Amino acid sequence: MSATQSATYESNGSAAGAAAIEAVAGIAVIVLTILGLARIAPVLLVAVATIIAGVALISQGATIAAEYARMLNVRTDLVAPLGTSSSWSLALLAGAAGIVLGILALLTVSPTELVAIAVIAFGGGLILSSGPTAQIAVLKVSGQAADDRLRRMAAEATTTSAVSQGLVGLGAVILGILALAGFATLTLILIALLTIGVFLLVGGSIVGGFMLNIFRR
Repeated sequence: MSATQSATYESNGSAAGAAAIEAVAGIAVIVLTILGLARIAPVLLVAVATIIAGVALISQGATIAAEYARMLNVRTDLVAPLGTSSSWSLALLAGAAGIVLGILALLTVSPTELVAIAVIAFGGGLILSSGPTAQIAVLKVSGQAADDRLRRMAAEATTTSAVSQGLVGLGAVILGILALAGFATLTLILIALLTIGVFLLVGGSIVGGFMLNIFRR
């Protein structure tokens, strides 16, 4: 087995594991936020959902960074923009901050402000990582798909996914800021987390993973 094939198999395995984590986390966040919107222990559930979303975002950011490193090893002709690495670092920090804030929210009397800050951090992380995510997907496809038509389709799909991720992140930032300003605080936070959960399930794992796996031969 060549080094390139070994790297591809390793990449496939790690990507599949990350997609599974994101899918499970997305389902959990969706269920918890819906229960919270139904006023079933909303304060507790929103804190737990924040922790789970933070774990999923860390997994996503780590996977993107690993794929980026593998692409540089396999595609030595690439000139990689250095700014993307800092974007992934900030995305990872956003996920970690969300976990910490979610834990603190479980331990404090007034957790909504902490969770609102976590939502803003999540939104910023999604915005920052949307471009690198699409870039990695396009580079992988360009190196593995021989059909120009398939390459164009993949590029369009990844661009749509990146735009969707950016919009979800922007919405989370706006809702988090409004929540901090005192406008229906808990409801807005739950809605923001619900949209993030949907993205993790649909855009971030199932659709994105399927589009990448099509060309992994």
